[in-house]
Amino acid sequence: MGDSTFDSDIAYTIKDNLVYSGDGVFDNIVILRLEDNKVYHGNSTMTFDCLYTIKDNKVYRGSSTFSNDIIYTIEDNKVYRGNSTFSTSCVLTYEDNKVYAGDSNFSSDCIITIEGENILSLAFLACIVGPY
Repeated sequence: MGDSTFDSDIAYTIKDNLVYSGDGVFDNIVILRLEDNKVYHGNSTMTFDCLYTIKDNKVYRGSSTFSNDIIYTIEDNKVYRGNSTFSTSCVLTYEDNKVYAGDSNFSSDCIITIEGENILSLAFLACIVGPY
């Protein structure tokens, strides 16, 4: 994890909107499904398995889009906790295919490095590496 790109450090594999833990070869259990701006637990698309809903620049709890269910606000390649864009609420920063903890881009704060052809939106990435 972090800034490593070694195969042995693969945290998640995303293929056909399905998220697998690790490289997805040995343990090919689906942990999340990404579909229609929603993130589901496992390979389900049932409403009760909906963990997050993405709408505009917000991530909501479950299938809700009510303001009191906002988990994250996405703005300028940063993820903020709740309905805030204050720097003190910043939980993730995305820069140069790397996700950093907080309002940082120091190598020591790198949580995960993204490689691949179809890079997901920052909102989906926040749902995968979160919750914060």
